[in-house]
Amino acid sequence: MNTEIQSIIDHSLEYAGELLSQTGELYPFGAFTDKTGQVHPLEMEIDKKNIPTNGKIIETLWNFCMEELENDKISAFGISFESSIQIEEGKEPIDTVVIISNHKDEEELPAYCTQFKIVGDSKVEFGEIFAIDKKYFN
Repeated sequence: MNTEIQSIIDHSLEYAGELLSQTGELYPFGAFTDKTGQVHPLEMEIDKKNIPTNGKIIETLWNFCMEELENDKISAFGISFESSIQIEEGKEPIDTVVIISNHKDEEELPAYCTQFKIVGDSKVEFGEIFAIDKKYFN
């Protein structure tokens, strides 16, 4: 994994942990790297009178970042959201943070996922990061 994607994952998990510990919820957000490799957060401004679905937020963030990537304004990005994933047949799904990323110099990147649990007084614990084909999130 290249350093820009790793930086986006690190930033995204830190922010996801903050959101989960403060609110118990995780709404979709993004992060991107500029031409110098600096990570920046990205969120969609929401009209509280017309709140879009999480799917629409993810799609809007993805399309914006793809346009920025294609126009060579950013070098990489990741869109983060919460999902339940069934890892093993017959087992209960696990709550995960999913980061779907793209990089200007990489072909098909997987979705990076990590299980999370909220324990005690809103403390968030993350599991190990694993990768799965991002086609499962289309």
